[in-house]
Formats: sequence, structure tokens, C-alpha cells
Amino acid sequence: MRNYPFSSWRVSACFTAMTFYCCVSGALLVSSSKLALAATNDANEITIDLPAALSTSKLVSHTETDKLINIILLLPLSDENGADEFVQRVSTPNDPLYGRYLTPEEYGAKFGPSVTNYSAVENWAKTNGLLSQERNIARTTLTVRGSIGQLEKLFGVEINNYQAADGRIFYSPRVKPSVPSELQGRITGIVGFSNYIQSAPLVQVYKRGQNQELDRLLPGVRSDTAGGNGPGGAYDAKDLRIAYNVPLELSQSGIETVAVFEQGGFDPTDVAKYEAQNHLPAVPVEDRNVNGYGGGIDDPGVELEAVLDIDMIIGINPKVKKVIVYEDGQDSFPVALLDSLVAMANDDAAQVISISYGADEVMMGNTQMAAEGKVLKQLAAQGQAVFVSAGDQGAYGRTGSGLNVSDPGAQPYVTSVGGTSLYTGPDSVYELEDVWNLLGAGAGATGGGVSAYWAIPSWQLFTDSQGQLVSVASFNGGSSTMRNMPDVAAVASPVTGVSVYSALNGGWQQVGGTSASSPIWASYISIVDSAWRTIGLGRVGFVNPLLYYQALETDGYDDITDGTNGNVNLYGIPGYTAGGGYDNCTGWGSMWGEDLVHNLLLFHPHNGRTPDPVTGVHGTAGKTTARVSWTAAKNATGYVVEADDMSNAFNFTHYCSAGTHVELTGLLPGTSYYIRVYSVNPPGATESVPLILTTQR
Repeated sequence: MRNYPFSSWRVSACFTAMTFYCCVSGALLVSSSKLALAATNDANEITIDLPAALSTSKLVSHTETDKLINIILLLPLSDENGADEFVQRVSTPNDPLYGRYLTPEEYGAKFGPSVTNYSAVENWAKTNGLLSQERNIARTTLTVRGSIGQLEKLFGVEINNYQAADGRIFYSPRVKPSVPSELQGRITGIVGFSNYIQSAPLVQVYKRGQNQELDRLLPGVRSDTAGGNGPGGAYDAKDLRIAYNVPLELSQSGIETVAVFEQGGFDPTDVAKYEAQNHLPAVPVEDRNVNGYGGGIDDPGVELEAVLDIDMIIGINPKVKKVIVYEDGQDSFPVALLDSLVAMANDDAAQVISISYGADEVMMGNTQMAAEGKVLKQLAAQGQAVFVSAGDQGAYGRTGSGLNVSDPGAQPYVTSVGGTSLYTGPDSVYELEDVWNLLGAGAGATGGGVSAYWAIPSWQLFTDSQGQLVSVASFNGGSSTMRNMPDVAAVASPVTGVSVYSALNGGWQQVGGTSASSPIWASYISIVDSAWRTIGLGRVGFVNPLLYYQALETDGYDDITDGTNGNVNLYGIPGYTAGGGYDNCTGWGSMWGEDLVHNLLLFHPHNGRTPDPVTGVHGTAGKTTARVSWTAAKNATGYVVEADDMSNAFNFTHYCSAGTHVELTGLLPGTSYYIRVYSVNPPGATESVPLILTTQR
């Protein structure tokens, strides 16, 4: 439910709660040695995961010996505990190291494997005729390319083609490869000997007339929704910004870079078509080919996934500086994902990252998940926020047997984004959301559940009135010991989906899936990050600790309390059920944009003295614009201005400034606004004496 934003008392209320937060969050993150259940293995064992499906697969043939593939050699951090502690501190708002992020070179120097060890592994690869791919600055991975014949000889194994029970053809060794003595003691694992999971996009397409049960749920047919204004009646960019009350006036042009991961190329004219239809600027979209990928368009599903990701980012934040698309369409999903994460960390160019792909933890394997976790930890240390789709097959995952969660969506250093059905009234105004669940109609459901691999991070715990640590998920059937996901949610149902254009797929498409919800949240946080940097708060970075703090101590979310992500009739066991507060279907819910950003800008617990209040606030108003000025405040690094429509409690807008004035835009003619100016610095914010401005008729 949305409540009136009582801005005038929120600052003092939040600071009262800050002591609670600091006490509970003595450690925002738990160390990786406690996270991975696989840590019970011999520390010196070199792990290599083979597909669990091998036992039920049929041998087809020996894999062509001249086929070239990439494998990834995994190296251990030199100081795993030190890296864990640093990420904990740099992500803890009241810690002296909060926000003091590292460069890739600094991270490698402090925590990475030794240069000597990394060089030895590189030399081994070169000596044996393997081609080294993109170099990892932090030295935790080395990707090498060789033929099947070379790898069989080097690792003493035969690699064959198999047909799985579901019909897919894949290559894999039948038994675990033998690791050469030269690599013993230098690497901890190897990824890439199998392509059982070749591709893992999560986009969902809806087509009217193909499923009568779904057609009955279509916006415009249901009495509780007016539907969207995009082609075919799906939601367009403006619909989404209005429904989620996106604080677009806070976004500063030319500041934010957002990255996406894709398993193939896309047609840039498709993005241009979306921009033109939605009256959006032509945002630069830059290809970043990984592992020598040529950028070709060879998969219609991946092309649709790519344009969906890019369109959602630009549609939510049209002022984004650029979108970087990390593409690897030649490697299997685990290799492509891991190497793309490494490339994102190497480049350190994107403040926010979105990933709309995933496969079940049991399919990915412990070696892969641990390797991803190390790189995601590095991204957190560098201040890069990562958002990941929670999955589109409900509580059961792609496996479809038992309860499963998706990787990398269940990783502890990402913000996992679940999916909703979004219903709006006239003029795209938000009405309600419920859990996306169309499993019975064969149209997917939001992923969500409990990791079988990662322990519960401490930002999912709080202290109750008896002084006991309690999981936020315990009230709605989640876990008290393991990582719960998702963290947040947004629209994902294809029936209440978004319009995107893909010529390869036939033009305008109505699509959904958590492939839509993840970039929506990523783009929203890019606006928050832009505002933070403008007012001197630095980069948002790994945002889960702050998002959970806001949920527990303030507000800003549309809590989704109806629905489930299971279907006991189809799968034999129930999934998870939504409820008040956190749940394993939609996390804390979707963003109530202006209200959540108010809290994220003004309530950021940090030791130190808050700024003095501004003085001399005055303004002049035109018909739809106004200019507000003030005298600089002592100890302020920037300023936030809130304009509340005095005739409509739900119409309020935020602006930010590094100086002593701001231009207010998008105001209504002949309307009185209650203007508050907040002086801001890292420890907090101080409110000015309010000003009332009335626009001209």
C-alpha cells in the first residue's frame, strides 16, 4: 500500500532508528568461507563440475577433435578473509571505509593471487599451445582457448557428445579430467569442459490469440487495469516511469554508465525504433565483445533479450550516459557469464550492471558458483552494483523438480529481482501488483526461494525485541540460515508486459519475464547513483544493505502481499507465498520511486556531523517551472529539494544540486507547492524552513 509521504518527520525518525541499524549490522556480509557449503571439501582439491544429467544421457559420438573451446582456470585469492572484511566494511554505511572503493589494480594488489603464480599458469598455457584470452587484472581467472584434442591430451580425458533426456545435445567428459602437475597448488578449479547449459535467457513473450486463458487476463480486458500505451496495449517507457513514480528530475545527464550481459548480438536499429516510438534521446549503446566474440546476431531469443534489457534501461533513465553491452555468443553460458563479469570488473566503467540470464544452482555447479562469487565480490569492492533476474519458472526453476533457485540471481553480492503483474489505472497511475504466476497457463512465474549453496547474509537478519537475530524471511516461510531471494521486484508478467521492438522477431513484441524487472531496477538505481554523486555522497555501490535498511526502518516500497510462485497441482509441492514485509516471491516489493529515493538520498547512516540548515530560501515560479535559491550551508556537500503538491499528497518530486539553486520542472499550472531544501552530507541531511510557491495559471 502506498502511504502519504510525511516528509517533515522522516529525517528525525530515521536518525532515531540508526542506532538499531548500526548494532544489527556489525557485519553486513558474511565471509565466503562461511557462505559456500562446498568449503567442506579439501582446500587443496581442484574442483571441476560435470553435468548431473550425464548419468541419464545417451552417448552420441566423440566430440570433433579440432573444435575450439574456452576453459577458465580459477586461482585463489591471496587473502580471502581480507577481501571479505574489506567488502563488508566498504558496504557498511557507518564504517570509516564506507564507499572507499578500489580500482581493479588495487584489488588485485591487495587480495589477488601473486604475479608469480599467475605468470606460471600463463606460461604453462603458452608452452602447451593454448591461447590466453582476455587477461584478468585481479588475476583470479585465466581463460585459455584450445582444441578438444589439445585439452583431451593435456587433461587425460575423453570428451564426447551426449544427448540428454530432454533432447539437448552437449559435449562433456564422462569422468573428471586429471589436472597437470604444473597446475597443482596454483589453481582451485576449472570451468568450461561442458556446454550442457549453452544459453540461458529469461525473456517471456506474450502473443494475443495463442492462449485464451492468458487473453482473459490481458490489460484492457480486466476491470482493474487500463493497460499500457505502447504498441499492442503493452506498457511503454512513460507508463513505467509514471507507474513506479520514477524520479527522473534527479538524473543528471552524462554521469551514469550501465552495463548488461548478453549471449549474442543485437540490431541497434531495434533500439533506435524503441527510442523514437517512446520519444527518448539516442543514447549511445556500445558493444564490448568478450573472448573475441564477433558480435553476430545468431539467436532470435537472445536478440530479443538484448533489446529488452537495453530498452528498459534507457526507458527508465533516458539521461543515462551510455549502455555497454558485454557480448559472448560463442561460449557456453557459464563461461560467457564468468568471463563477462571479469571484463566488467577489468573495465570498471559501469556504475550499475544488469544480468537477465540464469540457470538453477544444481545445474550450474559449486565450482561455477564459487567462481562467480569471487568476481562479484570484486565488483562490490569496486563499487559496482549488480542486479540479476530471479528466474522465470517459479519456485521450481528450469529443473522443474523440487524447489530450485537461479544462479547468479541467488548470489549474495547481487540484488536479485523478482517479478510481478502490474495493474494501472487511467493515465498509467499505479493501482496494484501481485505475484507473477502463470504456471498453470504455461507462461512462467517469478523465481524465488532459498539458496542451497549460500548462507544467509547478515543484511537479511535483524534483532528482535528479545535481542535475537531473526531472518526477514522467517515470517513468510523463508529460511533463517540460507540466502533468501529475491530482494526486490518489478513488472515481469508477459500478460502485463512491456512493448519492445525486434525486427528479427517480427516487429513490436509484448514481453515480460524477470528479464524486464532486473534492468528496470538497475536503471532506477542509476538515477539514485547519479544523484548521490551530484550531492557529494559518492557511488551507491552494492546496494542491498541500504535497501534492507530502508525496508526495515523507513519506507519506499510497494509491498506485494497477494500470490504465490508455486503450483502444487503441477509440481506436487507448493512454492512460496507472498505476505506483508519480505517474502520469497517479490522480496520487499517494487519501488515507490519518489518515496524510496527520498530515503536513499537523506537517510544514509554514517558517523559524523550532519550539515547546518540552509538559510535564505526563496523562489520565483512560472507556469510549469520555478527557480529556488538559498544560501550555502556549513558542512554541506550538496542539496536535495522536494516539491510537494499541496493539493495532491501523492504528487511530490525531488531535485538535486551541488550548488545553491535548482530549476524545478514539470510543475502544474496554478498549483501551490510546499518546498523543502535539505542540506546533505554523508552523515545525513538537515531540513530548511519550508517555502510555499504557487505557479502561474
